[in-house]
Amino acid sequence: MSDTSSRDLELLMAERAITRVILEYSRAVDRYDFDALADCYWPEGTDDHGSFKGSASDFVEWNKAALARFDITNHFLGNILVDVDLEADRARSETYAVAYHRYTDADGQLTDMTAGLRYVDVFERRGTEWRILERVIAYSWRRTDPALGASGFADTYVRGVRGMDDIVYTIGR
Repeated sequence: MSDTSSRDLELLMAERAITRVILEYSRAVDRYDFDALADCYWPEGTDDHGSFKGSASDFVEWNKAALARFDITNHFLGNILVDVDLEADRARSETYAVAYHRYTDADGQLTDMTAGLRYVDVFERRGTEWRILERVIAYSWRRTDPALGASGFADTYVRGVRGMDDIVYTIGR
């Protein structure tokens, strides 16, 4: 394999590993899997979510309380652009996302809050592993509406749940 082909393959593998971390982050938040969430960051990593700014470990703890008010969350990821610097073992990424949050408001009304945002990350590679070193959320918009037709699913439908009982963890096991 030529040097160019080898480098292209290494870049492709790095982009894939970084994209995988970004996807695992969303699963961890939506499934309430805080061990998996912590694994997305290096121990000295940082996160700036606007209402939270601090260490990755504090961010994981903050999420336990912040997410508790929601009945369910879904994070939908769109464009993911990754720029890798193999010599520096660093990468920057920008991920467009729409985050859906369902909760009961102070008046007892089932409510949907939706936000458009971007995850802007600095990744670092140590050995063969890529993790988030720094994350900043850039918000574009936010919308809050009453949830009409709250469920709409018959009891025979598989529903997503938080935790290790979700179908993603139990299917095929």
